[in-house]
Amino acid sequence: MQDRVALVTGASRGIGRAIAADFAAEGAIVVGTGRHAATGLPAMAEIVAGGGRARFLEGDVADEARVQEIVATVLADHGRIDIMVNNAAIQREGRLAEQRTSDFHDVVNTNLLGTFLFCRAVLPAMVTQGSGVIINVSSVLGLVGDPVLPVYCATKAGILGLTRSIAIAYADRGVRAVGLCPGDVDTELNQQYFDSQPDPAAFRSRIEREYPVRRIATVEEIARVATFLASDDASFIAGTHVLVDGGILSRIYEV
Repeated sequence: MQDRVALVTGASRGIGRAIAADFAAEGAIVVGTGRHAATGLPAMAEIVAGGGRARFLEGDVADEARVQEIVATVLADHGRIDIMVNNAAIQREGRLAEQRTSDFHDVVNTNLLGTFLFCRAVLPAMVTQGSGVIINVSSVLGLVGDPVLPVYCATKAGILGLTRSIAIAYADRGVRAVGLCPGDVDTELNQQYFDSQPDPAAFRSRIEREYPVRRIATVEEIARVATFLASDDASFIAGTHVLVDGGILSRIYEV
């Protein structure tokens, strides 16, 4: 990872922030993106304060022109992009009949269109370099359904299809594409969801009991897997996905 240039979306907090920090700790030059400089700048500044190399570029992943600008800026400043992590994502809760068309577009634009736009933007440089790694953060919900997250599930499944297609199209040109599928993770957003329940502690405990390991993941655990996938140690992993789910997809009923 030393001196490799990594572009990470959704890097202001949660999984993206942890991935950016872990990459930097391994010697990478990190460019993190997010919608809000108010959260993104301090996140990258914390990495720099810890001895890492990182900067923040503000932008909406669904804004095609801004995506092009971000990629062009990174290439102008660093001459290459070695690692692309598409992590930015949102969700809208509600059963399908309750979902508004605007909810659909919001989730699809951020989760799926944003991933598509960044992949398309970095691929020419990676092909020219003859090397590159694209890590697209999906979810266990890209493999199963959820009654109140139908559009989120659809986008995360779509990300896996996109990842496989990129892999078979560009692997022979030195570009690896792989999906990363976490289960529940202890993030600020997840905690806000827990806190919205009538009994947050009981609700979180129930979720954790669903996992064979009896807990949810830390952001650092997800980040370590991303770092492995971005490294040369994972050079034969392409066109597939890696589950980091505490075993939850291995069960069909509670034991």
